[in-house]
Amino acid sequence: MEIATSTTLLAGLRNPQDQAAWERFSERYRPLVIRFARGLGLSGHDAQDAAQETMAAFFKAYRDGSYDREKGRLRSWLFGIAHRKVIDLRRRRAREVVVTDKSDASAFLGNVESSCEAEQIWEQEWQAAVLRACMDEIRREVKPETFQAFDLYVLRQKPAEEVMAHLGVTRHALHCAKSRILGRLRELQPVIEENW
Repeated sequence: MEIATSTTLLAGLRNPQDQAAWERFSERYRPLVIRFARGLGLSGHDAQDAAQETMAAFFKAYRDGSYDREKGRLRSWLFGIAHRKVIDLRRRRAREVVVTDKSDASAFLGNVESSCEAEQIWEQEWQAAVLRACMDEIRREVKPETFQAFDLYVLRQKPAEEVMAHLGVTRHALHCAKSRILGRLRELQPVIEENW
C-alpha cells in the first residue's frame, strides 16, 4: 500500500532537512483544507490563502513541539487550525468591506457558522479525502479495465448495457468488477481512515 501513515509523515516533519516530508504532508492535507474552506463559503482564492496559512501555522506549531498525539488526533488539531484561519480570513475580509463600502459588516456576522456546522463540514471533507485515497490505492491494485468498469457502472452510474457495450465486457465481468472493488474498499477504508 502506498499510503504513508500520518505518523510517518509527522516523523519526517521533525527533520528540518526533509523537504520531501513537508511536500507529502502538504499534498495530502492542503486540498482537504481548501475544500473545507470552500465549504465554509470562502472564494477559491481565499480558500487557497486559508490553506496556505493553515499549513504554515501547522508547520511552525509542529516544529515547536505543540502537537502531542497523546492529547488528540491529527485530524482534530488540523481542524482547529484550519477553522481559526478561515475565521481570521473572514474577519480580515469583513474589515476590508467595511472600509471600502462603509457597511456595518452584518453580512459577515450572518455568515459565521457554528463550530458544530464547521465540524460537520470538516468531517465530510475528511471522509471524502479518505475515500479518494482508497480509490487511488485500489486503482493501483487492479487492472485498468476493471477500474474503468467500476468507475462507469458504480461511480458514474451508467446503465449496465451501456458500460458493457462501451467496454466490450459481459454482465458477469461487470458485476465481478463491482464486487471486487467494493469488497476491497470495505477492507481498505478502516485501514486508511486510521492511518491517514
